[in-house]
Amino acid sequence: MTSAAPRRRASVGAVLLVLTALAASACADDRPPTLLDQRSVSVGVKNDQPGTGEEAAYKFAGFDVTVARHLLEEVGAKGHFSSVPSENRSQVIADGDQDLVAATFSITPTRMKDTDFIGPYATTSQGVMIRNKDAGRIKKLEDLKGRAVCTWKGAISFDELNREAYRSISVYQVADASRCIDDLRAGRATAVSTDQMILYGFTQKYPELHVVPGIVVGSPNDYGIAIAKKYRADCRKLSDKLRDYLNGTDWERDFALSLPSIANHVQNWQTEFKPSAESVGQLSCRDAPAA
Repeated sequence: MTSAAPRRRASVGAVLLVLTALAASACADDRPPTLLDQRSVSVGVKNDQPGTGEEAAYKFAGFDVTVARHLLEEVGAKGHFSSVPSENRSQVIADGDQDLVAATFSITPTRMKDTDFIGPYATTSQGVMIRNKDAGRIKKLEDLKGRAVCTWKGAISFDELNREAYRSISVYQVADASRCIDDLRAGRATAVSTDQMILYGFTQKYPELHVVPGIVVGSPNDYGIAIAKKYRADCRKLSDKLRDYLNGTDWERDFALSLPSIANHVQNWQTEFKPSAESVGQLSCRDAPAA
């Protein structure tokens, strides 16, 4: 005859196993969602901006790419890069098509309502780029009166130049940066306007183009890496690594390697383009800028 005691012990053991499994499952459910434990983190970047984000021979390079790769490596993750148009940067995060977007994406209060940012990792004013042969006659914003100035969808410069103060400038918008550069080189546009950091990158590929140092449009823009708000714990981890990056010497090295046009021609470029580590806490992983 079989004893009941072993059966009771087996039943108790089975119950304990179930309870342990349920407790483990509950703990797992309580953990915030993360994308950093994935084998590969998808990162949307630009593919047509030399110096900041460009694709060549199926490889992406530029300062945006370097910063994203560095931060991910610091938390033990690896980035998988693919291109994203300027006008789709917010949407690919909202739709979950990309885990991160590092594409000269300016942090604004409006964007912060729907998307978290890791940043700023660079700061830049908006400016104007012209052909070298026009450098003698276009030195200030007033010299663009009545002239065609190209910008592209998703660029803040289009909205800025449509303000009343700049009504005398004939600004127009095209699909992407490449079209603007083609128009400028062909003479269909007198100038191209967007962030100076982007413009200086284009002069590395097209030496016949020139950034006008005396023209600054609007307020400086702070670049951040976009991430969905549900990954705020990941956002904070990456932001901590960004602070370390800005406090060290690697930022200057990587910036100068990606954008020698700035490092070689702009005095005090570190002061102008490098944000402070303190500003990371003011703009990262928030619903609005810190007061």
